[in-house]
Amino acid sequence: MLPGTSEARTQIRIGRYRVTGRVGRGGMGMVYRGLDEALEREVALKTLTSEGSFDADSRKRFEVEAKAAARLQHPNIVIVYELGEDRGIPYIAMEMLAGVDLEAVMRSQEPLCLAEKLDVVAQVCRGLAYAHEHGIVHRDIKPSNIRLLDDGSAKIMDFGIAKLGATHLTKTGMMVGTVHYMSPEQVRGKTLDGRSDVFSVGVILYELLAGQRPFRGEGATQVLYKIVNEAPPPLDLAPLGAAGETLREIVGRALAKDPDARYPNAGVLAADLAAALEEARRAAGPPPAAAVVALADARRELRDGRSGRAAEALRALTREHPGYVEAHRALRTAVREQKSRALAKPGAPLEVYPELEATFQATATRREAGTELQPTVVVAGEPGETRLLSHEPLPGEGPGRRAWLWTGLGLLVVIALAAGVLLRRAPAPMQLRLPVRSQPIGAAVLVDGRETGVVTNGELVLPAPAPAQVALTFRKAGHLDETRTLRLPLPAGEAVSVTLQAAVSSWKLKSEPAGAAVTIDGARVAGVTPLELTLDPANEHRVAASLDGFGTQEARIAKGQAPGPIELTLPKLAPPGTVAVSSSYPLDVLWRGKTLARGQVSPRLSVAGGRQLLTLVAPAVFLRADFELDVRSGGETVLVAPALGRLNVRANPDNCQIFVNGAFLDYPPILDRPAAAGRLSVGFRWPDGTRAEQAVEVRTGAPAFVVGQKP
Repeated sequence: MLPGTSEARTQIRIGRYRVTGRVGRGGMGMVYRGLDEALEREVALKTLTSEGSFDADSRKRFEVEAKAAARLQHPNIVIVYELGEDRGIPYIAMEMLAGVDLEAVMRSQEPLCLAEKLDVVAQVCRGLAYAHEHGIVHRDIKPSNIRLLDDGSAKIMDFGIAKLGATHLTKTGMMVGTVHYMSPEQVRGKTLDGRSDVFSVGVILYELLAGQRPFRGEGATQVLYKIVNEAPPPLDLAPLGAAGETLREIVGRALAKDPDARYPNAGVLAADLAAALEEARRAAGPPPAAAVVALADARRELRDGRSGRAAEALRALTREHPGYVEAHRALRTAVREQKSRALAKPGAPLEVYPELEATFQATATRREAGTELQPTVVVAGEPGETRLLSHEPLPGEGPGRRAWLWTGLGLLVVIALAAGVLLRRAPAPMQLRLPVRSQPIGAAVLVDGRETGVVTNGELVLPAPAPAQVALTFRKAGHLDETRTLRLPLPAGEAVSVTLQAAVSSWKLKSEPAGAAVTIDGARVAGVTPLELTLDPANEHRVAASLDGFGTQEARIAKGQAPGPIELTLPKLAPPGTVAVSSSYPLDVLWRGKTLARGQVSPRLSVAGGRQLLTLVAPAVFLRADFELDVRSGGETVLVAPALGRLNVRANPDNCQIFVNGAFLDYPPILDRPAAAGRLSVGFRWPDGTRAEQAVEVRTGAPAFVVGQKP
């Protein structure tokens, strides 16, 4: 077979895998469809492109992605088969996932029913919980990194910027991730743990329920500011009734600004979503028999190659039964198959991979000294097309034919060298990359007054040909714009750095009596009243003054309000009293959001006189209860904590998890576990997602028994 024929042109390889198609662009490179001919298995091949192949950070992140995913063998995480290198270029071979990205589904006209939304997010949470247990934080959870398979499974992809153990891949202060799905601590450049991924999941859940993202703005700066400082618009879930209120609470807890107020881990969030999913399925009820038959008929049409007829029938079925999850999944499969058949028309040109060829051609000229080049053959294709192929013997190739090929190769090399000489005389224009830095970070970068979407600390890419002069403006909420006019190109290694000046207004605060401590938006400021404060007029503020023996007073400063004096009169409180808590076990005591005692047995506390609400917390015995009491000024008031009983839990079958008051406890049996007297909720969850729940009353000094039965 002569060079240039179809069979020869299909032998493009990455490592030992034959490239059979292009899937799309990934987080750091291109993703191709490949075939492992030894195992007869389809794989997805991810490789860096020539733009990132030689950057140390890109290669390191690429390696971390492979190692992170390879350590995580979980049904909701993509499987990695191999991390390899071909001609100096790293690649990852992983399972080929049929289906579609959640991003594509959300941006299409195809609606997702409530049960499917909750199921997808719950699966993602289970995958993340497994990753977090193995010390891996994803840090870039977003819809495009979630793959929906035809069988309803959801898989997390792209661990390219994951934190793997003690690996740090970014310079200090640099934000990594996708803006709309970042957590507040990620925006601030703080140390991240699994709760950052929980926040990103909360953003996706909000977007699925509301049809729009919770934090929106004209540019990246506004979005980042809202993530850190503003609550999202309330969800309108009134049509869902009680389920809507439950989902509002779940979303609100997942999107808490303070990580300590968020779900403690993705597993707890998954459990709450699973419970909400069960309620949604119960409310929707099973599909009627006629719908099940119609779905089976449509799938038969799809298997027989009639994707158009199958899609038409499934659209009618989903309109008639909008809550039928399986019909929605089958419709997506039929539509995708229909599009695939339309693209694969007879006589369609063979797919070309110019970016892959550019990558390996670039590599061949930039290899380390002493590295042996692998033999390659350059094969001419369509007019103007050239393909770089790994050399494989062609059918009928003998010594004479091989000599002919190498002779032709030598001629082509001579031609290429001559062309290179000519090209060097007129080098092609290249992009110009400018590192941009600001203090504080997170400022939007504008070029000649136009938004670029780039945020400091990052890199601005100017298209070729770059201008000789450019004006960069740095903009951040609460700060004055800073503009720099630059002559290009900058000296090698130089970055554009600015320090932004805060745009503040001055306020004079007085209190009666004086000497009060002051907080602004909950944060303590230095000094006591009278005090001069500087506030950002672009935002609303809460200014509070407090003094021992007096009640706290607060003033609200509206956005854009003109500066003026703030005068607060603090009411005098009754003299404090002593609260003596009687308990046989260690507990925490909370009052007005403050922890007065932590892990103490029978603590004694000083509390303001009058009617007060105290909260006793002891997770070891499942206690969290509020107690309202009159505190005697100057005297002592006794608060008796609940005494202990014993909790016993069994289940049939016993391969389930046990939850008490919503928190995971252990696997059955639970025998004589100390528990505070009172009413407890005991939940059961089996591996297939089936759940059951029972209430039990624990009495002082007596055993309480619960037996969970799988429905």
